[in-house]
Amino acid sequence: MVVDPIPFRLKDGREAVLRCPSPEDAEAFLENYRVCVGETPYLNLTPEEADRFTLEEERRFIEGFGSSPDKLLLCCIVDGVLAGSCDIVFQTNLKTRHRGGVGIAIRRRFWGLGIGTAMFHAVIELARSREGVAQLELEFIEGNARARALYEKMGFRVCAVLPDAIRLSDGTLLNEYKMIRKL
Repeated sequence: MVVDPIPFRLKDGREAVLRCPSPEDAEAFLENYRVCVGETPYLNLTPEEADRFTLEEERRFIEGFGSSPDKLLLCCIVDGVLAGSCDIVFQTNLKTRHRGGVGIAIRRRFWGLGIGTAMFHAVIELARSREGVAQLELEFIEGNARARALYEKMGFRVCAVLPDAIRLSDGTLLNEYKMIRKL
């Protein structure tokens, strides 16, 4: 799925734009994800796992979102830099097509500027415009208070916990929380 670019202003006054990436953005997209997983333990991959993705795989990943009517991938560009990304995947099976799953990752130097809020406004608006979609879902890892605060601000509520779902490299086990936002 492809949508028109969405310009907005960051809290610090700079201009930013949410847009769908193109295959030409694959290198920047890979770099962004590698930076994000290195900055926080709250994403599902480690930096070593993120390093396994090839440029060609990333191009295909981006193309898959662009060609699908059931998935949207957005990136945020600030001063020519890919600051973060967000995706929404709508379920297509008869029994689950009322659901959409959301994922988000933002580089640390861009935290607190309103990018996450802008991304959520975009995906929530898209979900509302899609016939039959009644709820959005996401997960976060125990300890990620910043993300949880953003999700709650955007109307998501914890509905389930999966104990010890995440194992950090030092062996620490963390819970994973499922959140839902009704539309």
